[in-house]
Amino acid sequence: MPGPQFGCPHFVVDKVISENSRCAKKIQRFWQDIIKKFKKENLVSAVTDKIPVTKDTSNAITNFCYSILHELENKSNIKPFYKCTEKSDNKVIRNSMDFFTIFTKLDNEEYTNINEFEIDMHLIFRNCYTHNDMDSKIYHLGEELESVFIKIIQNDDANLFTEQNKGDLVFKNVVSDAFCATLAYKNLVTGNIIPFIRNLKTSLLSRSQMSLCSTDEAVLQAIVEGLLPQKYCLPELFLVMDGKKQKGSGRFGYSDIFVVKSTGDNNISLELKYVSLVGLIKKQKNEYGANDLEDLDKTLEKEDEELLLSRPYSFWSKEHNKIIQITISEMLVNGINQLKSYMNVIARGKTTDYSSSGIIDKRVKITKSNPNKLKKFVILVIGFRRILWRPVEEVISNYSYYKIGI
Repeated sequence: MPGPQFGCPHFVVDKVISENSRCAKKIQRFWQDIIKKFKKENLVSAVTDKIPVTKDTSNAITNFCYSILHELENKSNIKPFYKCTEKSDNKVIRNSMDFFTIFTKLDNEEYTNINEFEIDMHLIFRNCYTHNDMDSKIYHLGEELESVFIKIIQNDDANLFTEQNKGDLVFKNVVSDAFCATLAYKNLVTGNIIPFIRNLKTSLLSRSQMSLCSTDEAVLQAIVEGLLPQKYCLPELFLVMDGKKQKGSGRFGYSDIFVVKSTGDNNISLELKYVSLVGLIKKQKNEYGANDLEDLDKTLEKEDEELLLSRPYSFWSKEHNKIIQITISEMLVNGINQLKSYMNVIARGKTTDYSSSGIIDKRVKITKSNPNKLKKFVILVIGFRRILWRPVEEVISNYSYYKIGI
């Protein structure tokens, strides 16, 4: 969010504190009664969206949102996002949002459920990521604030909507993982891949030492699929690359991961490359064990990137039916070129036969739309501890993409 104005008025903060202290117990008792009422219908997890809107429920929703904002204000700095300007780089922000607007809507009791409040909150962060550089201070403040907000919502949802699961460590851990994945997805479709990379590394580090011998691109593909919401993730998107070519000679292609947007933002394509430590260590020694691979993994984690990219790497190529020797840098460049060709085909929309070029995957619905961006990243994983990624020049598409069947 460009041009933040500092100085959150004291009367707003005082009001939040006052509302929170007077209503906290009342809110909790109210939602507990609602939970009991709707428990038989299995509506507990989304109870706020199912309740008929009355004066009492409207007040409770408003007070609940006030309590969330009060906790957020205590734990983070919301002042840079209190009041935003309406322009960024001489461009009008079409869907501007700030805390002043949210407070005003709360004062007027405009929110009919918690989901509406959450949408406005995430719009603040989405605008921040869209209209600011990834290296800017305000961008990082937005990431920190959204992370705290997600955690607060997570904790409050667990307390208010899942009373029966209190003390259940397994449940809390599952909820925590789900929110981390949601946050990573929301950032990814804005073009910020960092939270997703963090989740990927955490997942890789949970694997056993012996897996360093057996992990390959197929394993990486499965891990990445598990870190994205199924509703928006299309693994191995089926493409007709060039209908004039013969099968097996470049006629078809499969984009590793295609992430469709929910609303706004961008569609994302991920090209995955995995560098096995076995293909690196053979250049150093003929005999090695799991401990040697783990030592190499730790060394590569801190190695200078230029030196890392120059390392020779050997792997078996199914396409050429022989061992190929290249550098990690060449492997990265190959991934970039491959992704560019995939995205050019995806941008053409759907094809109805095998003789042209485009998407032929039955899992995706494609409709004509206003021009929108297709963003892409190559992710190259080395062992379990080192991950390189490169953004690739975006492509403009005149289509919208939706996953069907889920």
